[in-house]
Amino acid sequence: MRESDQSLKSVYEDFLKFEDEYSLFNAKIDRVFFWERVRFDVFRAITIKFAMGKLKRKRRIERKKEKKFVLFLRKIRNYLKVFFQFKLNPLLAKKHAILILNSSKRKLKENGKWWDIYTDHIVNRMVYSSISIERGFEFNFSIPAETKNLRYCTYIDLMVDLKRYLKIAKVNLTDEEIIYLRKISQSINSRFNVSIDLVEFIQNNLTVRRRMLPYYRKILKKVQPQLVLVVSSYGKENFIEVCKEKNIPVVEIQHEAVSRYHVGYSFEGYRFKKNFPDYIFAFGDYWIETVTYPIEKNRIFSVGFPELEISRQKYERTDKKNQVIFISQPWIGIHLSKLAVELSKVEHFMYKVIYKLHPSEENTWKEEYPWLVNSGIEVIDQEGKDLYELFAESEIQVGVNSTALFEGLSFGVKTLLFDYFGIDYMEDLLKSKVAIKFSDVEDLVKKIKKIKATDFDTDYFFRSNSLKNIATRLKKMIEGKE
Repeated sequence: MRESDQSLKSVYEDFLKFEDEYSLFNAKIDRVFFWERVRFDVFRAITIKFAMGKLKRKRRIERKKEKKFVLFLRKIRNYLKVFFQFKLNPLLAKKHAILILNSSKRKLKENGKWWDIYTDHIVNRMVYSSISIERGFEFNFSIPAETKNLRYCTYIDLMVDLKRYLKIAKVNLTDEEIIYLRKISQSINSRFNVSIDLVEFIQNNLTVRRRMLPYYRKILKKVQPQLVLVVSSYGKENFIEVCKEKNIPVVEIQHEAVSRYHVGYSFEGYRFKKNFPDYIFAFGDYWIETVTYPIEKNRIFSVGFPELEISRQKYERTDKKNQVIFISQPWIGIHLSKLAVELSKVEHFMYKVIYKLHPSEENTWKEEYPWLVNSGIEVIDQEGKDLYELFAESEIQVGVNSTALFEGLSFGVKTLLFDYFGIDYMEDLLKSKVAIKFSDVEDLVKKIKKIKATDFDTDYFFRSNSLKNIATRLKKMIEGKE
């Protein structure tokens, strides 16, 4: 399979055939359906390979080593920092009606506090007692945090690390399991030209599971929640497993755009995920209709997105400017940032060019995209101007398939999509002509001149009255009427 010939759609469909060939959803190791726990990460590694190709691959390996060392230092710092702060320890928590596993990526608001934009609006309006648990983004914690009654996973990570050093509760694979996983690894390599050691990957995953479950059980015993809310369920399978043991309903709060090609949520045909939330609070009806989730549709509720709705009201009187905003992502940033620079240098181009970084690019963009540094383009990071304010004042947005592009559309921003690997994610918008694709900077300039505003049914994608909708659903669930 040649990288240059593939679309996300073709890679995804070949991935499904690969899953069928090895009956991966029926396979168990250590009595656990292991594939559902690693599926997202495996497919992500494959798609990143196709998106980035060989571009600076050697340097990425070097940066990965550097980053690993930095993360290790941050982890040790956190252990020392919170070890004696018992009020931050979730293992010492008290009883609460709702337990929240919140997002690790926060947004700095005007009050000087870092908000979890997916849960804090809900917590601040909630009539039930709640406790939130957070795993910091790359072992960094954004403080002061807005979240009330917040605890950190640092204590659990410390105990799991101690077990690792002492070699306690390690999962050992049988010879037959090792041969089986090596065969699958070889198939991934030959089909997708991606090297993944599934033996080590899955052994580590199942070992961490075995070491973590006792602490998660203790947390649930202490808190005794009637309901658990999670942001991003993939990666939280261990906690969801314990909730199912205790018959505690789990609700996922949608935090990103999902499609047929998002294997954290898309489970077509016979595919299932045992440790998946019992319910989903979706942004709007569109997200319910476009994906085959591993739960019944009557368990998925269209509630809206409070952060977006509040921000649209806040900036509704903002005037539009001759401004183009590029929405970056790490796997497309090299190409997209070069396009932004090329566009800014076009003669008689009457638009200001803004480049909005993805959070994971903020510490490395000057090294990764040196052409941006003195380009005259305004580069925006997490602490810069609010993304929604930028949408409110921008006339045009450019990207590939980010969640932010859907949000920009709700602000009336005209949308142009770079025809690159991953654009399939936005196929519904392209079919309805809400968005238009382009191939290079020359094509982009032509389409900027011709593009017209199109109707975007905001309520279909992001339902109105979100806080009220969420409060109503939570009440029914807590009172056992759902």
